[in-house]
Amino acid sequence: MSRKKSSNVNGSKRSNGRNSRSSTSSDRNSDNNKSTRINSGRSKAGGPASKGKLSLTALNNEQKLVLDTINKNVITFIYGSAGSGKSYLAAINGLLELEKGNYDKLIFTRPCIEAYGEKLGSLPGDANEKVAPYMAPLFNILSEKKTQTQINKLIDTNKITTLPLAYTRGITFHKSYVVADEFQNARIEQVRLLLTRIGKDSKIIVTGDVQQSDLSVDNGLQDAITRFANVKDIGIVKMNSSFIRHPVISVIEKKYNEEK
Repeated sequence: MSRKKSSNVNGSKRSNGRNSRSSTSSDRNSDNNKSTRINSGRSKAGGPASKGKLSLTALNNEQKLVLDTINKNVITFIYGSAGSGKSYLAAINGLLELEKGNYDKLIFTRPCIEAYGEKLGSLPGDANEKVAPYMAPLFNILSEKKTQTQINKLIDTNKITTLPLAYTRGITFHKSYVVADEFQNARIEQVRLLLTRIGKDSKIIVTGDVQQSDLSVDNGLQDAITRFANVKDIGIVKMNSSFIRHPVISVIEKKYNEEK
């Protein structure tokens, strides 16, 4: 009788007796810091071994301002219209910094809230599997620069991890580049929780569109934009002119905003 191969839901290799360096201060959360492999649908495992040398070039002055602000600050808030490239710039810049060796880990986190009250019910699986659908957009972005094989290798070596926002309490980010996406859906207390996780040699980049919050109360992103204006080591950039997803989005947003 043949043995059944065990399924590795966290996408992590066995230790082989060597302890990998942790980027958080809490070992009790180590299992929660491992990413579930997410197939972006754009790059298939077993395809090309590489997509070439990674690079990121600002397409206009607004994008250059975003990248300069990230580089100069410990915490950066990027907000603006849907499709303007907030998540793209944050994620790809993080991947580039990881590849340069400036950080030990690229961490993705976001609030797990369905759009405009839509209820999908309880998702199956462990915490990482439950959060996987929410993280898929960020992995889709990575797939534009890396093959699925390359992304899986970064996950397996614990270089890229997903971290549910609910599990960040007690954690300190050390030498980590953290992308906190869709934070218009985070409450004020949750933003405070995330920002106070910052540790040595780390950055936190918070992105979101304050016009598309699914919360019935004031969202933490809008509060932070006002609260941290002109604070040292914290940068804030509003994106208005860049539309990476599709140029028609600028027209759609304009028409919806005319009603307000």
